[in-house]
Amino acid sequence: MRNSQKFFRYIWRINAVLILLGAGVTTFGLGGILVEEFGIKAARNREAEAGIPVAGPNEKSQLVLSRASIVQGTQVMRAELQRGREAKFSSGYSSETRNILFIDPGEKTAHWLLQDNDHVIVDSSDISDQKAPDEKRVIVTAVLVKSATDSPENALGKLLLFDPAGKRIIEVADHVRTIQVATITRGELSLLYERDKHLVLDVYEPQSIAKIREQEIEVPQTK
Repeated sequence: MRNSQKFFRYIWRINAVLILLGAGVTTFGLGGILVEEFGIKAARNREAEAGIPVAGPNEKSQLVLSRASIVQGTQVMRAELQRGREAKFSSGYSSETRNILFIDPGEKTAHWLLQDNDHVIVDSSDISDQKAPDEKRVIVTAVLVKSATDSPENALGKLLLFDPAGKRIIEVADHVRTIQVATITRGELSLLYERDKHLVLDVYEPQSIAKIREQEIEVPQTK
């Protein structure tokens, strides 16, 4: 009987040690994750502070101007204004585009696509025309802009079209959830998107961005 009691006492002691070790490992792991999260956030803050000031004096969020790139087939350059988002209790990091800056070599001052930074560009598609293998050129760009305060997956936004220089901006539709297709086929620009739980097909003339027709697509219910 005494041997049995001693055996169980040993088991309890071993379990207590294992529990303490497990708690220590968990605490150490959470501490490492928190340190990493704070380190990423601090690095992003330093990056924003060191870069070109783009936010207004009352802007609380840290906005960073990304590296500019050439719009294919043109001399215009674009850079995205991004705001970082850290995932809680994970090492993941993502960013959201709040605006787009256009830089034209022939002009002294750059200009923004949107008038404020309170929206998120959740989808962007460059629509190109290619007459020869080495002559691909962006004709127009389609973007879906939603409120920054709503969930991007469920929120509705505005579908915009603009030329490579970002000077001619057309509002295609409001209350849009997703862009399905954005392409040029046989000299016509086609946009298929979801608006108010319906599929809508718009056709534009690519150069002038003038609307040719609009058609709501009927989706039959499955049986």
